[in-house]
Amino acid sequence: MPYILSSVFGILSGVIFIYFPILSIFLASLPIAVCLLKKKYSVAFVCLILSLVGVFYGNLREGKNFDNKETTLSFKGYVVSTKDNTHLVKTIEGKRLRVYSREKLEENRLYTVECKSVNEHKNPYVFSKQDFCYATKLFDEGKLNQGIFERVQNNINKKLKQKLNEPAASVMIAMTTGQRNEIPEEIKDDFQKTGLIHLLSISGAHFSLLFTVFFIVFRILTRFIPYKWLVLMTLYIKPSQLSIILCFPFLLFYYLLIEPNYPSTRAFIMALFFMLGVLTERKSIWIITVSLACLFILVIDPSSTKDLSFQLSFLATVAIGFATDIYKNFKNKIQNKVLSYLLLSLLISFSASLITAPIVIYKFHYLSLISPVANLTAGFVIGMFLFPLNVIFVFIYLITGIYPLPEIVNTIATFSFKLMHLLASFSFSSLSIPPIPLGSVILFYFGIFLSIFACYGLKGWFKKLSFMVSCLLIFSSVLTSLVLDNLQRNFIKITFLDVGQAESAVVETPEAVFLVDTGKTGFEAVQYLKAKGYRQLQALIITHEQKDHAGGFLNIIEKFNVKEIWDNGYIKYKIPMNVKHLERGDILKAGNCIFTLLHPYKGFYTSSLSNDSNELSLVFSLKCKTKTFLFTSDTGIEVLKSIPATYLKADIFKIPHHGSKRSFYKEFYETVLPQICIISVGKNNAYGHPHTEVLEYLKDKCKIYRTDIHGAIQIREKANGEIEVKTFEETKFKPYRELENLKKLFILW
Repeated sequence: MPYILSSVFGILSGVIFIYFPILSIFLASLPIAVCLLKKKYSVAFVCLILSLVGVFYGNLREGKNFDNKETTLSFKGYVVSTKDNTHLVKTIEGKRLRVYSREKLEENRLYTVECKSVNEHKNPYVFSKQDFCYATKLFDEGKLNQGIFERVQNNINKKLKQKLNEPAASVMIAMTTGQRNEIPEEIKDDFQKTGLIHLLSISGAHFSLLFTVFFIVFRILTRFIPYKWLVLMTLYIKPSQLSIILCFPFLLFYYLLIEPNYPSTRAFIMALFFMLGVLTERKSIWIITVSLACLFILVIDPSSTKDLSFQLSFLATVAIGFATDIYKNFKNKIQNKVLSYLLLSLLISFSASLITAPIVIYKFHYLSLISPVANLTAGFVIGMFLFPLNVIFVFIYLITGIYPLPEIVNTIATFSFKLMHLLASFSFSSLSIPPIPLGSVILFYFGIFLSIFACYGLKGWFKKLSFMVSCLLIFSSVLTSLVLDNLQRNFIKITFLDVGQAESAVVETPEAVFLVDTGKTGFEAVQYLKAKGYRQLQALIITHEQKDHAGGFLNIIEKFNVKEIWDNGYIKYKIPMNVKHLERGDILKAGNCIFTLLHPYKGFYTSSLSNDSNELSLVFSLKCKTKTFLFTSDTGIEVLKSIPATYLKADIFKIPHHGSKRSFYKEFYETVLPQICIISVGKNNAYGHPHTEVLEYLKDKCKIYRTDIHGAIQIREKANGEIEVKTFEETKFKPYRELENLKKLFILW
């Protein structure tokens, strides 16, 4: 066991070595330190060698990923599914990419694709789009020749789509072959809110069920072996061992059939080691099988540690193993078997939810409170009835070509989905939690694994000391999150999101939240606002109706309770809205914050005027404490000339029209006299924004921040009026700057 852990810790340390050299060495030395405490010096020496090899290997592989900055991809693949012009493409190496193409891609055809990676918008709390690219060239290589397992997988998926209703088919496909891309969002949301999302990943439960079914079948069949053969066979192998051997081809077939991922690989490896343990009549310890599975995956791909499914899969498995060991200590004291089963189920569900909670909170900013109940109700129906029936029917289909009794599967699926939706709809089903720093998550898990380490590897006062340190670390992780969140509550925060060649800014005050424009899709704003726990906007401010400012309008009003819409008076809505049409002279208050409208006004005219014209954009100033923020949208020179100089003085200035020279009016800038200038602009945009003459003029006038360079830009005004600027680019880890990176672990937006 020390050798396995040394290898695992070594590779993990190698992955983070580029950012945390000292911390990684400390992590890699933990198994060695335990061996030295136990005076196992020869074991410690071997562990040292394995740790060093692991560190070198992990660092080498991570270094290659770090240096890989290709923006153009070239691969061969075929279409798995299509929605609008976006195709889910599976490469011949087994990877999956979402490819946008104006050309229609046919199924059962092999394509060579040249694809341009989408520019990553750099915002906090926004999921990466690294699996998305735009097709620039397509070459049809002819009819697709799939392997036997892919053909079987496609046949199963098609049959399930034919026989089952859409929600049931999409979930059964996910649980049977591992393809999750067609699950409706509302169903997926219910799985997440109830803490049942793990059921959609092929994991240990699936392999356990298959093993149990086939083991029982083969045990029954061994009873029909002629007596003479049975006596002869038992000289070499037991009937139970023969049954296990016969199970292996079916489990291997299932593993090759499903979509490969980290949970399924981990589950298959653990099942394999379990069977080997029974065959060799050696007791299998869950922590050894988990560690071996982890080591196997890390050797193949050390960067898998960054994958969410890898993290949640192994954490949940560790929690279940630990909880099961605790249960074994007192299960004999419970006479009622039903009560004993319920207690074990609750303990496992609670443990898995608890140990995965920090990552779920960090990534999704919520905590499922109803997970234990959901696992014993909807989860029980899905796991013990719906999935087994579907697997049995799929095997019947593979043998006979007939998928029997789809009505039963549809009925059970509909019932379980309704039950799950009911549980998810309760106000107390999940708790929205503000963002927590990555450092708190690391402290929590270090405490958890230190306690597990102590429980299985230490004795005496070392064990007691480790438990004390573990409790201190877990307490510190919670306290740190609470303190950091509380410190920011009285700040005025304006976050200019990176939305490409568009604009969107979130205004957070102690009393209310405002959104100024949505960008083209509203995606970034939705993710940011949800992460911060906001469900209501005091106002959605649409400066004008062009797509780069209002394209995400419907997305925002569908996701949030928007109390008011503020606009320039020239926008028409297809649905009834509570709208305030604003013009020069209007003053709006929200707590201590004052919005002063400077444009448009009645009688304003310019030759390029139209209802969606840039010249009709809202221009307003915002003042909450001592600093003034000036928002100018896409206004041009004629507008800037018309605004009275009395109202122009500002400390923070959002440069008009992405830094275009068509909005560059020197007298206006000289009147504003800003300390900080913000340019919201897309990377390598076709317009050449921001224009050189604008940048040359501004470089000596104010501190310039650009979303294409700095990512999201947050301006904080503290209670004393002091200004603090934070950019997304500054919060990213830098190679070999350990102290600086450690501080960044505790940054909150």
